[in-house]
Amino acid sequence: MDGPKQLTTTRVVDSRRQIYISPAVEEIISSLQPRPVDVVSVVGPMRKGKSHLANRLCKRKSGFPLGDEMESKTKDFWFWIGAHPFQSDRYLMVVDTEGLGDYADEEQKDKDMKHLVLATLISNHLVFNLQGNPDSGFVNNLRLMGDLADCIRVRKDGEDEGDSLGEHFPELWVAVQDAHLKTPQKNGRRLTPDEFLETLLEHKDGDTKAILSHNDMTSTVKAFFPKRHLRLIPAPSLDPDILSNLDKTIDSNLETGYKDSLENFTREIWNSGQIKTVNGDDIKPSGLLHLMEYYVDAINDPNATPSVLGAHEAMVEGECHRASYEQIKQFQKTVEETLEPLMPIDTLDCCRKIKAAMENAVSSLSAAVGKWDKDGAWKKRLQGKLETKRLALLKDNGSKSKDHCEMIMKMVDETVQKKMEGGDYCRIGGFDTYVRDMDDVYRAYNQRASGKGPAVEEVLETFRATETTRRNTIKITDRQLVEEDRRVKEEQRKRRDAEVAARAEERRVKEEQKKRQEAEEAAKRAAEEERRAKAKAERSQREAALEAEKRKKAEAASMDRFARNEERRQMARQDGRQKMAQTQMQQRAMTQQRQMMQQRAMMQQRAMMQQRAMMQQRAMMQQAMMQRAMMQRQFMMQRAGMMQRTMMMQEMMRRQSAGLDMGQMNMGGWDNGGGEYGGMDGQGYDGCYDG
Repeated sequence: MDGPKQLTTTRVVDSRRQIYISPAVEEIISSLQPRPVDVVSVVGPMRKGKSHLANRLCKRKSGFPLGDEMESKTKDFWFWIGAHPFQSDRYLMVVDTEGLGDYADEEQKDKDMKHLVLATLISNHLVFNLQGNPDSGFVNNLRLMGDLADCIRVRKDGEDEGDSLGEHFPELWVAVQDAHLKTPQKNGRRLTPDEFLETLLEHKDGDTKAILSHNDMTSTVKAFFPKRHLRLIPAPSLDPDILSNLDKTIDSNLETGYKDSLENFTREIWNSGQIKTVNGDDIKPSGLLHLMEYYVDAINDPNATPSVLGAHEAMVEGECHRASYEQIKQFQKTVEETLEPLMPIDTLDCCRKIKAAMENAVSSLSAAVGKWDKDGAWKKRLQGKLETKRLALLKDNGSKSKDHCEMIMKMVDETVQKKMEGGDYCRIGGFDTYVRDMDDVYRAYNQRASGKGPAVEEVLETFRATETTRRNTIKITDRQLVEEDRRVKEEQRKRRDAEVAARAEERRVKEEQKKRQEAEEAAKRAAEEERRAKAKAERSQREAALEAEKRKKAEAASMDRFARNEERRQMARQDGRQKMAQTQMQQRAMTQQRQMMQQRAMMQQRAMMQQRAMMQQRAMMQQAMMQRAMMQRQFMMQRAGMMQRTMMMQEMMRRQSAGLDMGQMNMGGWDNGGGEYGGMDGQGYDGCYDG
C-alpha cells in the first residue's frame, strides 16, 4: 500500500449510528497472499499523539494524518497493511482509530465503546495511548476497558467462563507519552513499568462506591488482558513548532530519549512474534475481513452482542467459502490454461484433465480448510459445483467438437461443392469421379478430425445422411446421361446408316443414270451409224443403179446394132429384174427399219423400266425416311405423353395411307404407259406392214 486507507465509515441509519466496512478494503485484502497477520490497533483519547505513534509502528514518519486542533483529526478507522518489518512470512497491519472523547460528538460514549470493541476484537496487539504521568487518576482513563465485559462475549450463548476471557483478547500495551517522571521504588528497587502498571491495577480494600468501581474496572482489565504492559515515552521535544509538525520533523531534531523509547517500544511489538488468532486458528487477511464483517454486523445490531466464537464460526464459514471459491477459480484457471486451448479433444482426455483439476481443487480445499470441514460438507459442496462445471465443460467440448468437426467437414467437402456448382459431375462417368472424390473427403476428415471430441462420428453420420441423397442424385443423373448417350449414339448410328444408304442409293441412281445416258448415247450412235449405213447403202444402190444403167445403155448401144430384135426382150427382162431388185431392196430397207424401231422400242421400254425401278426405290427411301421420322416422333410422343403419341399415330396412319395411294397411282401410270406403248408398237408394226 502506498499509504493508509479508510477501514470503516460511520452513517446514521434509522437514528442509529452504524459502522460499515469501506468498499476498498475487500479489494485490498483479497489481493494479499494467505499469510498470517500481526494486527496492531492504536486507541486512546484524541490529541495525545496516537496517529504519530501509529505511523511509527508502520515504520513511517507520515501516513496517518496528524492534527494540532482541538477536534480529532482521525475519523473512523484507518489502516495500513504491508510486509512485516522482521517476519517475512507474515503481514503487519496497523489500525489508527478515531480519538476517544471527541467533544463535538454528543453520543461519544456509545461511539467510543463501539470503536473500542471493534479495535479489541480485531487485534492481537491493542495499544492504549495516553499522555502525561501515570498516577491514581491515570487508571480512570482505562474505565472504558472495564466496560468491555458488557459488550463482548466469548460464547454465542453468553455463558462465558471468567478465566477464559483473556485467551481470546489481544495483548494490551499502555503507551504513556510525554512522561517525564520515573517509576517509584519499592523495597529499595525501582519498579519496572509493567510492575508499576500492576500496582495501579491492584485490588483496593473498602466498600465505597469509588473503590468498588475501581475494583470492578481493574478486575475486568485483568481478566480481558492477562498480557499487559506499560511503556513510558518522554516528550519528543519542548518546541511547540516541532510538536505541531512531528511528521515533518527530521529525527535529529527530536530528543534522544524519545527516539530510544519509541524505537524500543515499536521493536518490542514487532519482535513479539505474535499474530492474530481466533480460537487457536491463525488468521489470514481474508479471514480477518470475515471477522471484521461479523463484528461490525453484531455491533450494529442492538439485539446482538459480538462473541469471539461466533466470529470464529463466521470466519470459518467465510474462509471455507473463500477457499471453495478460490479453488473453483483455480479449477477454472487450470481448465482455461490446460484444457480449453486444446478443445475440442477426445472425451476420455477431456474427462482425464477435468478429473485431475477437480482432484487438485478438492485436495487443496482439504489442505486449506480440512481442519474446519470435519463432516466434509464443504468438500461435498465443492465437488457438486465442480461436477456441474465438469458437465458444462463436457457439453462445451461437445459443442466445440461439433462446430469444429462441421468446419472440418465443410473444408474437406469444399472441393466437391465447387465441382458440384461447376457441373463437373453432370457428365458420363461423373458418378465414379464423385465416389473417388468422396473417398478422399472421408479420408481427409478422419485424419483431421481424429481426437477432436465426441462429435466426430455424429457429424460424420449426419453428413453421410445428406451426402447419400447427393450421391444418389449424381448416380441417377449419371445413369440418365449414359442412357441418353446410348440413345443419341444409336440415333446417330441409324442416321449414319441412313446417310450411307442414301449415298449408296444416290450413287446407284447416278450409276443408273450414267448407264442410261451411255445407253441413250450408244442408241443414238447406233441410230446414227444405222442412218449413215442406210444412206451409204442407198447411195451405193443409186450408184450401182446408175452404173448398171450405164452398163445397160452401153450394152444397149453396143447391142443396138447387133440385136435390135433382142432389145425389147432384154429391156423387158431388165425391167423385171430391176423391179425385183427394187422390191428386194425395199424389203431389206423395211426389215432394217423395223429392226431399228424394235431396238428403239426395246431401249425405250428398258429405260422406262429403269425409271420405274428408280421411282420405286425413291419411294421406298422416302417411306424409310418417313418411318424414321415417325419413329423419332414416336419417341418424342412417348416423352410428351399418351395424348401426343395418339395424335402421332393418327398422323402416321394418315401418312401411310397417303403413301399407299401414291404407290397405286404410280403403278397405274406404268400400266397405262405399257398399254400405250403396246398400242404404239402395234400401230407402228401395222403401219410398217401396211407400208
